[in-house]
Amino acid sequence: MRGDMTMKEFGLYNWRGGGGSSWFAPVSQARGSETLKQMKLAQSILDEFGFDYVAEFIVGWRDMHHIIDLLFDRTDTAETERANACFDKLLQEFTKQGYGTYRTNTAYMKKVAETYGPVKQSVNKKIKRALDPNGIIAPGKSGIYID
Repeated sequence: MRGDMTMKEFGLYNWRGGGGSSWFAPVSQARGSETLKQMKLAQSILDEFGFDYVAEFIVGWRDMHHIIDLLFDRTDTAETERANACFDKLLQEFTKQGYGTYRTNTAYMKKVAETYGPVKQSVNKKIKRALDPNGIIAPGKSGIYID
């Protein structure tokens, strides 16, 4: 924790072997009750799919980011499929509870963008179309595609 650059933290990605990782990060009010509610929900879903709860909370002035690292063995096809199903359920259940999600990997950007609804998607497309009319800068990034 002295600020020295090392690669030691990347050892976490071999927690289960195979180095697979999918970040899931819902945002909420900075309240203890939210912390407990989110932990309970996340743990129940991760347990259902046989994954460990590896997470941290980052608290700002009014917001709290619950950063969950879904660690899995990406060399194991069955476990990778289970991790994808687990991520889908995390996204679905946290969205039902009214949480917005950010910090996701590219495989889930479109699904996360869809949770914000058609109005937000339309605004994003208009901005993208105005700034990048040919759709060549990071196409599909954050689930934003232009038609």
